[in-house]
Amino acid sequence: MRRAVKAHWLGMGGVLAAAAAWVSLLFTNVLRQPSAYFFSGAGDGLKNYFVAAYFMKYDHGQHFTGMNYPLGEHYTYPDLQPLVSGLATLARPLGIVTTGNAIALLNLLVLASMVVAPVVLYAILRRTHLPVVFAAVAALLIGFMAPQNNRLDGHMTLSYGCGIPLLWYCLVRVQQAPGRTRWYVAYATCSFLLGLVSAYYLAMSSFFLLAHVLVLAAQEGPRAAQRPSRLWPWLGWLVFTALVPLVLFQGWMALVDPVTDRARNPFGFGLFVASFSSVFVPVVEPFKSFWQQLLHTSEPHGEGFSYISMVADLALLLTLVLMLRYAFRRRWRRIFRLVAPAHLRVGLWAAGFLLVLSMGYPFAIPGLGWLADVLPAVKQFRSLGRFAWPFYYVAGVYAAWYFYRLARYLRQHWLHGGVWRVALLAPLLVLWTAEAYVHSHEKADRIGLQPETTDMIQDTDNYTNFLSWANRNPSDFQAIMPLPYFAIGTDKIDIQGNPNAMYQCYKASLNTGLPLLAVHMARSSVGQTLALTQLLSSPLVARPVVAKFPNTKPILLLVVPGVGLTTAEQRLVTLAHRIASRPEADLYELPIAALAANELAAERARAQALLPTLRRQADGLFVTTPKTVLLQSFDQGNDRRGRLAPGAFHEPLDQFSTLYDGPLPTPGDTGRYEVSVWVNAQTAYGLGNMQVKQFGRDAQTNQQGIGSNSSTEIDGDWVRVVLPIRVKPGTNRLMVLYENRDLLVDDLLIRPVDTDAYYYVGTEDRPRLVKNTYALDPAAGSPTSEAGKWSVRAGRRPAAGTPRPQAGKNTPADANGNW
Repeated sequence: MRRAVKAHWLGMGGVLAAAAAWVSLLFTNVLRQPSAYFFSGAGDGLKNYFVAAYFMKYDHGQHFTGMNYPLGEHYTYPDLQPLVSGLATLARPLGIVTTGNAIALLNLLVLASMVVAPVVLYAILRRTHLPVVFAAVAALLIGFMAPQNNRLDGHMTLSYGCGIPLLWYCLVRVQQAPGRTRWYVAYATCSFLLGLVSAYYLAMSSFFLLAHVLVLAAQEGPRAAQRPSRLWPWLGWLVFTALVPLVLFQGWMALVDPVTDRARNPFGFGLFVASFSSVFVPVVEPFKSFWQQLLHTSEPHGEGFSYISMVADLALLLTLVLMLRYAFRRRWRRIFRLVAPAHLRVGLWAAGFLLVLSMGYPFAIPGLGWLADVLPAVKQFRSLGRFAWPFYYVAGVYAAWYFYRLARYLRQHWLHGGVWRVALLAPLLVLWTAEAYVHSHEKADRIGLQPETTDMIQDTDNYTNFLSWANRNPSDFQAIMPLPYFAIGTDKIDIQGNPNAMYQCYKASLNTGLPLLAVHMARSSVGQTLALTQLLSSPLVARPVVAKFPNTKPILLLVVPGVGLTTAEQRLVTLAHRIASRPEADLYELPIAALAANELAAERARAQALLPTLRRQADGLFVTTPKTVLLQSFDQGNDRRGRLAPGAFHEPLDQFSTLYDGPLPTPGDTGRYEVSVWVNAQTAYGLGNMQVKQFGRDAQTNQQGIGSNSSTEIDGDWVRVVLPIRVKPGTNRLMVLYENRDLLVDDLLIRPVDTDAYYYVGTEDRPRLVKNTYALDPAAGSPTSEAGKWSVRAGRRPAAGTPRPQAGKNTPADANGNW
């Protein structure tokens, strides 16, 4: 007995040493200088470094201030690993929390997880009654092919490969010793703490345990019903263990998170899923192309990568053959109760349920899509493909157990002598080793191509020094605004910006401590993101978010040269004053007054002078050229949630909606037109896309389309979508279509680009002057509004010659357009 225990611990030590040696070999440069290398120097990976380092250096408590200035965000949403970053802030008084040390900590933790994962898997394999040497080899192979390793250069919060094996080990101990409370507590504690790294781990742990409960009830329930049993109380405790961390986490978030308008239906649900090719077919070369061509499988989505290895494929295929044999013999019970250790027999079916979920089922079954609406919490985990990860580990352990048991069976019954066991297992281990080698090297080689961090972490020759050239200090500013701008995380507004601009603003923020007037976080508040993006809107839009800024210090505008800026971004540059310049970025000082300014007053004055001279269309619009402008105000629409006044078009179903289908506003005109519509961004889904089709006498002559999530024209909760078109010769009919689910639109305008349209909305007592669907009097003024100088009273007409409001939108008018 003592010899066996000693061999067990020696095997565990050997696994630890071998895993550490392999990680050291793969990431030698990183381990020598862990603060000098990025696992990802762009995109989500770089953002993960930034948010964690910023929180460690400058924040405290549960609030992250590095983005979404001036409101910030709760620290569970920016992917900053609250468990890690929160503990790291405790070391701040020691003066050791620097950008370099933060990057080093994140890198070392991920690599440490790669070392620990095989150790935990070894413990599980030993609990599966495998000998020391074979368990050690299998643990290393399973650990180094783990799907989380594929996340090293992307989502670092998801790259902790030891998390799921640790949860499964606790569950194995629970099943082997149901009366020992400490393993229930260990499972619940690990689940909650992993949830503080990523909520996906929390969901996986709860779903995995609940799936175990279902399988145990199905496998053991019939026998328990025939005699007194403690099965049902035990299953109750398992359900309690699965739900407590989830309830505590959700309850905590409900208490500390004040935001109520996060995305309810994140993009990707039903798309970011696992598939046969992402789980059972190699996903890296040189094996990938051969098997894809042989099996005629498609390219899998990266979010579903959870390839289990060819050895595990073979084990499951042979098991399937055995199950079919049981089915032909009508031995149904043997199908659901495979001959295997209890935790493996149950775990394989439980992980199989999660594999089905990871493939989008049951939601992908025709007619059952409504289930996703019934379970809105599940839809928050839009990358369902990640739920295949538990299946990877269970399948790997099952494959190791299956082939060792098969080799032992053959030796005992067919092939006498240990040499035959080696003859069977050796080729399988060689194949498995080759795949593990390819997988681990492929990721290490990618990371080797990432940029060094030296430029990011240096204190000298950084942005603080950069500012000093212009006799400025970081304390002279209140936030950094990058150009090109980025706003990512709501699934409504998705402005990707420029990778170099992101890099430079992250670098500047970490060096100066100034937060970012931009957003790149998961599930950001829709309203808050719209308010920030509104800073780039045209001068005809007010910017109320500026009133929430805590002081009047200017904004530090960071502009990356050599990159094309949008018209809105160029306008901000013209409002600012350049204070310093060098190859990687130009710095501008943008006064708050300039950022908040708009041209509404000037446009109102111009409109009042211009209106008496303009031609009035039959529908009440005043236009600046002889051409015709078409306005569809939807004042009689099927929804009263209008933008400027009650009345809007609403379509709850996911389909193309026809907003206009009729003649060209100006027949025979072949000039340039602007088709625009305002879309409400606080509906349940994204903003969709608009299409414009042109038709001649015989057929369609042209079709154009545009997405809406990159628009910066924002008025409250409404986003303006604009599609410029040129009318083709022979066109006599236009059709405007909009594709979206839960679509709410208002104020469709089709106008020649050289023609402005003015009109009024509101009531006789409170008319509002509008230019091209922009309200020039957004506050609606008083009865003696300067916007219109109407001097209107109830029952009193405007002075002779004063332009009338357009009929509709609560403006009473008779058939002749008179009041």
